Parts: sequence; C-alpha cells; structure tokens
Amino acid sequence: MKFSAALFLVFASLVGSALLAPFALGAQQARQGEPVVGSRPGPANVPLLDRLYAYSDQYSAALPSLSCDESIVSQEVKNGKVKWEVRIESTLRELRKGAPAADDKFPDDPFNEHHDFHSVDGKPPKPKFRIPYFVQGGFANGVGFSHPEHQACFDYTITAGEQPGTVRVERTARADSANPVCAKVTPGYHAVTIAEEATGRVLHSERTISEEEVRHGNQAYFASVDYAPRQFGDRTFLLPVKFVSQDLKGEHRMEATYSNCHRYAGDMKIMPDAGPLEEQPAAPPETH
Repeated sequence: MKFSAALFLVFASLVGSALLAPFALGAQQARQGEPVVGSRPGPANVPLLDRLYAYSDQYSAALPSLSCDESIVSQEVKNGKVKWEVRIESTLRELRKGAPAADDKFPDDPFNEHHDFHSVDGKPPKPKFRIPYFVQGGFANGVGFSHPEHQACFDYTITAGEQPGTVRVERTARADSANPVCAKVTPGYHAVTIAEEATGRVLHSERTISEEEVRHGNQAYFASVDYAPRQFGDRTFLLPVKFVSQDLKGEHRMEATYSNCHRYAGDMKIMPDAGPLEEQPAAPPETH
C-alpha cells in the first residue's frame, strides 16, 4: 500500500459533520481475539494467506474505472486542538491505466486517481487554494497483499476477528530477511487487515511505515480504509467508504468518505459544429 502525502497548495483546474474523531494510531490493532494461528507463515495459515493474495489480485483485475462523490476533511492540529480545517466536496475518479508511463511513480498501481473539486468550505474553489494535508492513492490501493512473492517477507499473527467469520491478520516486515525480493517491501511496514476468513475479502485495512521512509519516501505514515459492499450491475464489490490518514506527529490529518460510486464512462464534450458528442477523458487538477 503506497499513499503519497504532502502539504498541498491545490490548483483547481475544474472545479460534514463534527470534528474528526481522535486519530489514535492502529485503532484496530488494539483488538484481541482468540488465536487462529500463531505467528509466522506455516502449513495451517498458508491457505488463508493464499486467499488474501488471490482476493487482492482479483480485486485489482476486476474493479472497473469508476467515479464517486467524495467528502474530505483536512486538518492541522496543535496541542490536541484543531488550528486549521478545510472541508472539500469533490468527485473522485479512479481510471484504469493504459500503457505504463515512463514517469509513473507507482507503476504497480493499476489506477490513476483524479479529483474534481466542487466546493471548499461551502464555496466554489478559487484557482488556487491551500489544504492542510492531502493524501492520494487510498481508494484503489488499500487492500494490500498485492505481491504473493512477498509472502515470506513478513511475520504474521492471525487471530479471530470481533465479528463471526472474520480474522485479524497482522503483518510486520522482517528486517532480517535475506530474500532479495524483500528489498522491495517498504521499510518498517506494519499492517492490520480484517477479512472474511472463508473468502479473503478485506473489510478493513490499515498500515504504518518507518519514520525514515516517511521523511524520504513521500508516503503517509498512517493510513486506514474501511470497505462496504456496492453493487455494479450483477457484481458486488467491497469498495472503500472511508479513508483516514495522518502524518508522523499527528499534526496533520485527513478523512475522506465516498458515496454514489458508479462506473466511469468518460466526460461528454460537445465540439462546435461537430455534430455528435465525443467522449473525452477527465483532466486531473494540478497539484503542488
């Protein structure tokens, strides 16, 4: 799971609720269940891990390009008090990539993410506006388990989940692994996943990474995603309904909620004197 994070001055080419709850790191990590399997991969838990990796591959391969309504709350916090808050209403578009681009920072991610900002604090967005904290990549890339070859790169603890039929899978990157494929695992990676035991479908995921990776890798320190079923024609996908992130010191926070998700069919543009409508891809907003 890679989520790029920055303090952003947003250039909008297009154009809630109470304060965010405390962002206690690893809220799910505090949950304890009856042991299903001990730590480390072994014969008893390999089938479960195989289901999780298979579900991740299927999810990435089958999820269509889509568009969702997105509500964002971004905050700057000092001494436990919110000093600056921005609320944004936008349209999120997750578009499947075509041929890999040479400058793609995340070539393994199958989607490009675009945000069309409609309002900032209840008003039309200005050509330039500031936002305390903005994280991209959380919607389509939060499932994890995307590289089966990395299975031996983690220590695992698997316990029963709080809900019947669910499991809690905790993964911690092994610092002492001599396997060369493990060099691609983000240093300090620690993740907790809540999934259906029988199917491997992910209901909740969260992860943290090392302080050094945060400082040098342009990634969010903490990120979590909650999933819920959404119908697309005759298929049901577990799609993100909430994404939460914060920086290393807990001074910058972001929460995004998603609704009204549907297949993305492109924007319709009328060409002058051209007759029929022509489908055009949406242009992403520029960010700095």
